[in-house]
Amino acid sequence: MHESMEYKPQKKAFFKLKDCIELFTTKEKLGAEDPWYCPKCKEHQQATKKLDLWSLPPVLVVHQKHFSYSRYMRDKLDSLVDFPLSNLKEFLIDPNAGPCRYDLIAVSNHYGGMGRGHYTAYAKNKDDDKWYNFDNSSVSPANKDQIVSKAAYVLFYQRQDTVNGTGYFDLAREEENREGEEERKSVTSSQGASASVQSNEDVNDNVTMKTN
Repeated sequence: MHESMEYKPQKKAFFKLKDCIELFTTKEKLGAEDPWYCPKCKEHQQATKKLDLWSLPPVLVVHQKHFSYSRYMRDKLDSLVDFPLSNLKEFLIDPNAGPCRYDLIAVSNHYGGMGRGHYTAYAKNKDDDKWYNFDNSSVSPANKDQIVSKAAYVLFYQRQDTVNGTGYFDLAREEENREGEEERKSVTSSQGASASVQSNEDVNDNVTMKTN
């Protein structure tokens, strides 16, 4: 019997997003067939590699791996990844990063298999703080219990310190700061021009008085 007939992909019924992130940042030893060239000893060595997170953006997008590829077959992973709806903590190595927490604002779902499928989405309304299900042109209310499912494919998290009253993104605050700075510069420039004109008028008056 060919070894491909005995291939069985390893599956686990339940994972936590925290465990996935920790595994993503775990040190990994390269295989003997994938050596690293050492510039000091001038030889190929079986080295280790490690990925770390130094900083994170205002919107964090987490793409879950739901498809498995091997030499013999392709398969969709149906394991459940449990992810938090709020207070997702980061794994930053920057000592000056400070506290950083994320809240879930949207989820892209995939239903189906490798050949075909259907996408839907859950999104949180910033005005009423409620979740809604988006399925093509249909929009309906959703419960929090529906958000975490095996169909979850892409997660969208918003950093808590970037949320304001105008929306999820902190662009409004930055725009206000830019407008305020430009306004201050404009006022300063106008005051300088006014003072210059007043000074010229005083000089003209003095010249006229001396002429008379």
